[in-house]
Amino acid sequence: MRRSLVRHGPVAVGLLAVTALLSLPASAHDFWLIPHVFRLAPGQELIVDGRTSSTFPTSLSAVTPDRIGEARILTAGTSETLSHIGVDGSVLRLSHRPTDVGQAVIAVRVLPREIPESPESFRNYLRVEGAPEALERYEREGILPTDSIIRRYAKYAKTVVEVGSGGRRAFLQRAEHPFEFTPLADPGSVEPGQLLRIQVEFLGEPLAGARIHAGVATEANATASVLDQEYLSDEAGIVAVPLAHAGIWNVRALHIVPAPAGSGADWDVHWATLVWQIG
Repeated sequence: MRRSLVRHGPVAVGLLAVTALLSLPASAHDFWLIPHVFRLAPGQELIVDGRTSSTFPTSLSAVTPDRIGEARILTAGTSETLSHIGVDGSVLRLSHRPTDVGQAVIAVRVLPREIPESPESFRNYLRVEGAPEALERYEREGILPTDSIIRRYAKYAKTVVEVGSGGRRAFLQRAEHPFEFTPLADPGSVEPGQLLRIQVEFLGEPLAGARIHAGVATEANATASVLDQEYLSDEAGIVAVPLAHAGIWNVRALHIVPAPAGSGADWDVHWATLVWQIG
């Protein structure tokens, strides 16, 4: 089973945070989907912000609509494309008017971009985004570049909302993203102080040893998440996240692998996030 090379989470304060942020490439930001409300009436407009930054739930820049490869709303029995997509300042903005009562998953895939890199800049990327032992492992395997390379990255995001009261559950619906989080219990039924088990998959298979970060913001416009913690997924690709407080929660991870031969890139970087609210 392939093990992941994933980055360390954002540090909220101190010189370490400043140094890390200054060292990150421009592309090194998570992409989150954050609804304006997580519960709405049937027919009410659902507005979801796509936020891009290194600190949940802020946004430093907006992904432009032309980079959206797929935006869908998934219910327990349907899948519908979201066509109302625009930009408002530093956020991508999606809107839709769901009519079916029940839970829904919003899923967005951001198209890949390619970045030329020197061998040393790629090694530095691995140091900043991954872990020293992972860099050592790739060096030991003899697959790190000695010439300039193409690094390709793509991002995948999901969030869960409730339309009306009751109805069918949709939290287990997969968006079939290459790198994806799926909650194994209904986020809408979890209370503060409980655990939520979440599975991470890569190319449809559970990903063991993935370094996953989880945190909570007390409100959508908070400047930083609190209780940000790091976890490793087990052999089934599962982490159990303690939900100590009510708020807007997120899990996120980064997975770096050699690109398939003939794909036009040398290394692929996959970013994934999941956002939900409890309390």
